[in-house]
Amino acid sequence: MKQTILLFFVCLTFYQLPAQVKTRPLPAEQKVEAKAEDDERSLSVFPNPSNGIITVSLEGFENKKTELRIMNVIGNVVYQEVVQDPSERYTRTIDLNKLAKGLYYVKLETPTYSEVRKVVIR
Repeated sequence: MKQTILLFFVCLTFYQLPAQVKTRPLPAEQKVEAKAEDDERSLSVFPNPSNGIITVSLEGFENKKTELRIMNVIGNVVYQEVVQDPSERYTRTIDLNKLAKGLYYVKLETPTYSEVRKVVIR
């Protein structure tokens, strides 16, 4: 019973995530500078919905250690990659055909930036 309730709350938490989440606020003295930098960054995940093969495209993350994770709806990491120094435009094609159909989250994280996108595998 406790496991069922816990699973329900985990699913509810992930279900309510917006399509794009930016976390880890910077200290007040860096906020103005970081805001302009955040506008130059972009994460694209396509096609969405997908048949199992997705393309992840990053822009504006050069010279930053970047972690890319794909998680299922209960938060289990199903794919993880660390890109030490992505170029100005980094593109990666990922085959998720072995995964069950459903909703997944693509999360991009650097030491000062985090973004989450939803992707549907059908």
